[in-house]
Amino acid sequence: MPRGPTNYLEEPRIRQLLSVTDELGYAGPVEHVLEGKPSVHDIVELYRMPLWLLGSLARAVTDAITGRRVGYVVNMILNYTNICVVNCRFCAFRRQPGAPDAYRLDASQAITSVVEHWEKYHIRQVLFQGGVDPSTPLEYFEEVFRGIKSRTRGEVAIHGLSAVEIDWYSKLNRISVKELVSRLAEAGLDSVPGAGAEILSPRVRSIISPLKTTAERWLEVMDEIMKLGLPVSTTMMYGHMETLWERAEHLLALLRLQRRRGLIMAFIAWNFEPGNTELQDTVPYPAGGTELLRNVAVARLVFRHEIPWIQAGWLTAGTRLGQVSLDYGANDWGGTLYGEKVLPAAGVPLPLLVRRSIERVIGSAGYEPYERDNWYYPVETTPRIAVSTGGVAG
Repeated sequence: MPRGPTNYLEEPRIRQLLSVTDELGYAGPVEHVLEGKPSVHDIVELYRMPLWLLGSLARAVTDAITGRRVGYVVNMILNYTNICVVNCRFCAFRRQPGAPDAYRLDASQAITSVVEHWEKYHIRQVLFQGGVDPSTPLEYFEEVFRGIKSRTRGEVAIHGLSAVEIDWYSKLNRISVKELVSRLAEAGLDSVPGAGAEILSPRVRSIISPLKTTAERWLEVMDEIMKLGLPVSTTMMYGHMETLWERAEHLLALLRLQRRRGLIMAFIAWNFEPGNTELQDTVPYPAGGTELLRNVAVARLVFRHEIPWIQAGWLTAGTRLGQVSLDYGANDWGGTLYGEKVLPAAGVPLPLLVRRSIERVIGSAGYEPYERDNWYYPVETTPRIAVSTGGVAG
């Protein structure tokens, strides 16, 4: 498990690197960030540092927090529907209601899919996400979540929906976020993923997703979710219309949110994939691999131990670059992601990864792999999970 607060400036490897940052004029921003007092300007300066130095600092911080161990979870993604009325310009997966290829799994299909993956692969988590379909009743989610918990004996954690889906469905059902999340947690929801954040900038969101939950509202909903005791993950989708300053503001907003609630488990950055999207004429190519490494490293330095887990970002960047991101401060691989449909819709082929192949990928990069659960605990030290009533599992 991660080490608690430490004086990173006293870590031997970091002290060596600080002399180099001083020579290059970056000592001030680095010291501010490692002391836990970052400004937007400091974070922007980190993005401008030489990549090798940025990565070395980030890896040294991760070594101080979790050492050389890298976790992964055996999971599946259940994209329960592709119907969505939010119409984000960066999404190739969404379909309008009534479209010929629009779908929504009925409750029995959704439950059966999870049960089959549990029986075949012994998955420990289902990432349950779709779109905003006004015809989907709240009772649908309650039925599916209860069915998953019952038929997997509570062994599959439900990491489900998003702040955007929760915000929209609370409005569609004319109930508060608190009441909606409480009902979902009672049915079996264990935690909430960070999807829908993209870049928490009003300017950017007005371009790429004008109908989506606003940046301010996304933060409010996530705050409300954590206030109820459910842990969350956070994300950033980069490489489209954002500036470095907006990336820095995004990271700082997440850090402030964590300092208020303390239930953000992890941060995941991935690049925008333009294939088959409305934005591909404006942004024809995805961001290069060095951008992933910069975002991973900067996130590690900004969040330090306060958000302990930084994922490798292999899903969009590929497994080889995912391996390299471990050298830049990542300490979690993410999941096997059986059943993922969103990225293939944008033309991104995904490898089929199982326990052995993930452990081989992590091990060949020079790190020690271990299987974890939904809450980032190593499975060998985690008791069987009882049927969830929400909140943080111990």
